[in-house]
Amino acid sequence: MKNKILFTIPFFLFLIFYVYTLSKRTSLLSDRDFYYHWHLAKFKVKEKLTPQHKLFIFKDGKIVNGIGRRKWYDFKIKDGISVAKFPIPWNAPSGIYKAVVWHPSQKEREKFLPRFFYIKRRIPKEVKFPLNAINWENTKPMQKVRIPLPDGKKTDWKGIYEWLKILKMDTLLYLAGQTAYFGRSLPFDFPWIENNLKFLGKIVDETKKRKFRIGAWVVCYFCVGKRDENLGYKWAIDYDVKNDRMKKTRGISIGDRKRIRDIIKVLKQMDSFNLDFLGLDYIRPVQGGYELVDEFIDEMDVIFPAHLKTKKERMLYLARQIHKERNFALEDLWNWWRAHRVSQIIVEIKENLNTSKPLWAFVLSWAVGHQHGQDPAMFQDAGIDFFTVMLYECDSEQFEKILKQWKNYGVDKFNLIVGNQVDYNVHQFVEDTPQEFARRIREAKKVFKAKGIFVNDFSRAFWGRKGDYSAFEWLISIHPEVVKK
Repeated sequence: MKNKILFTIPFFLFLIFYVYTLSKRTSLLSDRDFYYHWHLAKFKVKEKLTPQHKLFIFKDGKIVNGIGRRKWYDFKIKDGISVAKFPIPWNAPSGIYKAVVWHPSQKEREKFLPRFFYIKRRIPKEVKFPLNAINWENTKPMQKVRIPLPDGKKTDWKGIYEWLKILKMDTLLYLAGQTAYFGRSLPFDFPWIENNLKFLGKIVDETKKRKFRIGAWVVCYFCVGKRDENLGYKWAIDYDVKNDRMKKTRGISIGDRKRIRDIIKVLKQMDSFNLDFLGLDYIRPVQGGYELVDEFIDEMDVIFPAHLKTKKERMLYLARQIHKERNFALEDLWNWWRAHRVSQIIVEIKENLNTSKPLWAFVLSWAVGHQHGQDPAMFQDAGIDFFTVMLYECDSEQFEKILKQWKNYGVDKFNLIVGNQVDYNVHQFVEDTPQEFARRIREAKKVFKAKGIFVNDFSRAFWGRKGDYSAFEWLISIHPEVVKK
């Protein structure tokens, strides 16, 4: 018994010493225990730190390379509290990470306790795959539409289903919500073209009757035609490289609060129908987004030259750094922050919509969408369940680069549907364009490990820039049995 007591005394002395040592160390706190990819993580110390104090992030004992190639992060002091921000890196691996306060002095470093946190992925809603779809991206009144059939005859809008059957496709994706201005304003409180919305119930019923699936989407931040100043929107600002000036665009600013409310309103109306999916297109800054420069500077702790006194000067500086100086680090921060802001919009839409339907998004393919403020990992964590990846408007060389970009990014953690556009011009007028169109879908399907394909769109196949080829030649080239090869 005496030996046992003698054995336990050193242990308790060590425990007391260890607890005392910890009590003397300062805690590094975080705003969350876990983060999704769209989060901007915040770490704080409840005291004033010096400029020599830095935040470092480690995983598996190695320093994490962050957005803009950052390896450490400065603490900003406000009200006696020091805060450093860590943008979760593009498609960062899930797992445990460690945040530490670093200082040149080892004694000073040892004053701070590290903070462990977790990066995780949201699990998308279950969708039955494969999903092979053809889009209807047109706002002509459906009652007046005449659909050409393979035998040369024309029929009404129900001819769409004959094509779906011929092509062995299982899903129709239908443009339901779009804002446009051609001299006549849409209603201020509901700025959506009424043609497709009015017809949504009828086309949903007919699609279900014929045992196909149907999804409907809304065009979020792009306006067709001219800007309509009567709708009360803030417009996105882009950079005119040739003339070195800022310009207002036809895109609505992603910082516009009215537009989010309008998007939610139309989605709620769409959600009342028996749709299989709801979708978002142009869920990004359509062009630029430089009107949000000051929010970017503040949230990302970016330092701009002190002589830039006006917002216009700061917009020009940012645009010139990206487009003329090729400042990769700053561009990467800008792209990440825009994707972060769009992800916040997706979260708000999902929370207000409160639907059981899966939500999909059209995303751009070049640079994995980063160039235009999109990111699959961030968007999936924000609430997107599958992606329709647009392989449009690139030549053969650019297309091969896109495949490599996605392969390097990692595609196995996402539900990807790859698609191409029926358009002779954007295939650079190559010989046998329909076969090139189909080849790109086939190649992308392999690399992307895609859960299906889509074609954009029926109306282009019938009335678009088809070149010397018929709708049948374009559409039959993407027959699912061909795509599987």
